[in-house]
Amino acid sequence: MPIQLYPGYDAYSDVNLLGLCVWREARGEIYDAKFGVACSIRNRVNHPTWWGHNYHEVILEKWQYTSFDPSDPNSTKFPGATDPAYLECLEAASCVINGKMTDTTGGASSYFDKSLDTHPPKWATDGSNIHTADLGHLHFYERKQDVQEA
Repeated sequence: MPIQLYPGYDAYSDVNLLGLCVWREARGEIYDAKFGVACSIRNRVNHPTWWGHNYHEVILEKWQYTSFDPSDPNSTKFPGATDPAYLECLEAASCVINGKMTDTTGGASSYFDKSLDTHPPKWATDGSNIHTADLGHLHFYERKQDVQEA
């Protein structure tokens, strides 16, 4: 199946696109959770599959990050250059891309907010993923297939 990307982000560097994704997905979270989201995206890049082979493909692949889906209100939000949460997201993105810190998610490639605990995503309960960490209000999961290949 060919990769279908959300348009309009070609001019973004990897750090800026990753920072924007983390901001849209986790701007209200503590730094550790923001860093975890960035790590989970890098983990997808490092295990190229149908997710894509680079940051743009992984982040912009349709139906992967709801904050880029045009039907999501977050898809039209952009941070101010001095927004403290955005600056943290950019720092996390830079650290992840430059390999300055160790992955704190245990190899996770997916996550969901604890507000969904009573109705978690199917992939979190069907045995295809293993719970690896809790950071802030987020649960992180690694695909069982990636664990078996390691």
